[in-house]
Amino acid sequence: MWWALLASTLFEIVGRLVTTAMRYVGVGAVSYVGINFVVDELKNYILANFVTAPVLVQHILGLLKVDIAVNIILAAVTTRLILAGIDKAADIRRNPVWRKPNPSGQGSIEA
Repeated sequence: MWWALLASTLFEIVGRLVTTAMRYVGVGAVSYVGINFVVDELKNYILANFVTAPVLVQHILGLLKVDIAVNIILAAVTTRLILAGIDKAADIRRNPVWRKPNPSGQGSIEA
């Protein structure tokens, strides 16, 4: 009979792990699609404005690989925003409902 208890405990643990993993994957996917859309629009705007520069400036920007630098910076911003979204979703479960009262009495209703 002990195997039934072990199996039910194992199924409960695995079920919670799968549910949590799917939640994080879903938050990450939604964040990625939304943030990636905004970042792509920003990248297209920045790179389209390079065309309005004089030809000499365009050549200098090409030699400096500014377009690659813009892509790297925007990829870092996208990654940071996605990780912040996942961390925010994880913090919702970890934040306590009750907070310890302030011992100094500041912020209390009484004057």
